[in-house]
Amino acid sequence: MSGSIASEFAISIHDLRRQPGEMMEINRSFPSPERIGIDIIAIEVNTEISISGKVESVSTGVLASCQVEAIATGECVRCLDPLTLPIHAFIQELFYYSVPLDLEEDEDEPLLISDESIDLLAPIRDGVILDLPLTPHCSEECLGLCPDCGEKVALNPGDHVHQSIDPRWAALGKLEQLDGGSGQEG
Repeated sequence: MSGSIASEFAISIHDLRRQPGEMMEINRSFPSPERIGIDIIAIEVNTEISISGKVESVSTGVLASCQVEAIATGECVRCLDPLTLPIHAFIQELFYYSVPLDLEEDEDEPLLISDESIDLLAPIRDGVILDLPLTPHCSEECLGLCPDCGEKVALNPGDHVHQSIDPRWAALGKLEQLDGGSGQEG
């Protein structure tokens, strides 16, 4: 039975025999069909994702083991500058011929072989998200932004300071202005 492959990330296993130990190499590149990542950094839509690895027959299905490479873009959480980050994620996922009978009630639905193909998009998505840093920054030395003016700390001179008045004392400053700033008691 030869069906149509639904996703560009689907790999046909038509030629892979159902005999444990049989293997087939895979090397593919695809444009990302969706944004894969987190709010601050991700692989954007249509960015090339390359996979290389193998698909092996096992008694219950096929095991896909692949290296995933792509470029993620985002911004530094310290200074908000744009940044690019190479992604080198490894995925290993078992695709079943049919739903296992011993599947526990609280377990996730397993990935299944469909129309003699396996769709690697979900494992790639999971692998990339786990490989991304939660707080990406442009460099370890990045000092971020000044909390008072928002300018980059690295671009400001060493004596860059802001006079900040504790809001609890700000009312006293207003009283002093009303008094004319004389500082004398009446």
